[in-house]
Amino acid sequence: MFQNYLKLRIVKILDKLKIKYSKADNISLKYPSPEFGDYATNAALVLSKKNKIKPMILAKRIAVRLAKDKKVDKVKVAKPGFVNITLKKKLYREVLQTIQEENSEFGSDKQFGQNKKVLVEFVSANPTGPLNIVNARAAAFGDTFVRLLKFLGYNAYSEFYINDAGNQVDILVESVELRYRQLSGESIIYPEEAYQGEYIKNIALKIYLKYGIKLLNLSKKERFNELLENSLNIVLNEQVKDLKKFNVTFDNWISERKLRDKGYIEDVLTYLAEKGYTYEKDGAIWFTSSKFGDDKDRVLMKTDGNVTYFVPDVAYHLTKYERGYELLYDLFGPDHQGHVPRLKAAITALGYPADILKIIYLQQVNFFSKGKKIKMSKRKGAIYRMRNLIEEVGTDVARFFFLMRRANSHLDFDIELAKTQSVENPVYYVQYAHARICSIIRKAKMKNFTLNKFKPDYLQRLKEKLEFQIIRELSRFPEILKIAAITTELNILTQYLTDLATLFHNYYHKIPIINSDDTELTMARLYLISSVKIVLVNCLHLLGISAPKKM
Repeated sequence: MFQNYLKLRIVKILDKLKIKYSKADNISLKYPSPEFGDYATNAALVLSKKNKIKPMILAKRIAVRLAKDKKVDKVKVAKPGFVNITLKKKLYREVLQTIQEENSEFGSDKQFGQNKKVLVEFVSANPTGPLNIVNARAAAFGDTFVRLLKFLGYNAYSEFYINDAGNQVDILVESVELRYRQLSGESIIYPEEAYQGEYIKNIALKIYLKYGIKLLNLSKKERFNELLENSLNIVLNEQVKDLKKFNVTFDNWISERKLRDKGYIEDVLTYLAEKGYTYEKDGAIWFTSSKFGDDKDRVLMKTDGNVTYFVPDVAYHLTKYERGYELLYDLFGPDHQGHVPRLKAAITALGYPADILKIIYLQQVNFFSKGKKIKMSKRKGAIYRMRNLIEEVGTDVARFFFLMRRANSHLDFDIELAKTQSVENPVYYVQYAHARICSIIRKAKMKNFTLNKFKPDYLQRLKEKLEFQIIRELSRFPEILKIAAITTELNILTQYLTDLATLFHNYYHKIPIINSDDTELTMARLYLISSVKIVLVNCLHLLGISAPKKM
């Protein structure tokens, strides 16, 4: 809440001191350990060389002027040139009133996003089988990111791209047909290259129960089309069900087949050819992507006349631009890094700004059960399904665990820890903080302490060090949200919740909240923990996680 204010004050001080600085200078305003203050800036350190002033001397000059600010209690300079700032306690007491007044809106900032139209594409799993745990990580991240953007004033939409054309879909249909023929009484040798697993048998069974052996009487093309439509519908319906169980819904579902039917593929090829960005070589059609930042040219159409998977992806992104989005986010797996330069090259060639396309890479998830890594293979049918994970550990736990690490970091998911209902489980630890606060408020009500009797003057009774540490943490919530949105590091949110829960649990164990002999102090402390409750709920909601009142 105070970070922007202090940043502006520091800039004004630098101007008055005639200190040279620019946006390129890495000036920061961070949260130091409590013993050093509320905020710390490195302005003197990073600007000393440019301005030919020793860091400690510049730090003292900044400190002298900051100390005169009406919101600042004290300023201290620390070697080698940090300026540590402590705000007045009155400000922090006012934070609690702001939290109570804004309640479920505390932390939001509609001006921050300025209603900018944003599209976040995530999951986009092939419709050839159940959603797995890798898809689950993408779902948790993407859905949370969209929730966060909306909370901060963006006009954000979520989108799932259905890759329902190409070789993998052909293999799906062929695999289902073989199982369907088995159900019809034929003796079939099931090849290794076909999709394995029970889910293929289940798809075939549903189709068999619907049609019996009627599909065998159709022509090869008619049978393929019927199996295709039915198989895709079955898989997609199951994916939608699993996503809903995971608290994830999408605003848009885009089909590759429909894009092909509308002629987007031809539009891309025609435009690039007319602009002179294609050429023929060895019987294939190439795109001059090296002219637009790619490391080499790329094949658009193979010698057999079929386009490479790259072309439909370009066509799909073309629709994103045509729909008027001002900012685009794609969540990709680590195996897609080589795909991005050619995609951005094509976007640039088509005349659109590639810089509004932001790529977030999600690293792999390694699942461990009883100390052993779980091996997975979609083709062999060894899939750890999202549905199985939800049934085993629950939606809340799974989402929290997926968001505990940066997107570009590998994630080791410990199934046994996830199922533990103890303080060792971070989700349980955070949710228990909320449940404990609800319990205290219920007990207080039984003793006739209710917040409708609260008066702002009671906040003067809050003097404990832990109390101000909690309020300081609460005041940071709006700033934490903005940092998470800008950096796309959503693990900041789970860490924030853990830190806030830790402060509250420590407070609960060390300081009595309800004191029947001191109404004012009790009311002030109830007001404090009620504010903690509001922030816990707001942050958990952004993560798509529940805030239980009892545990």
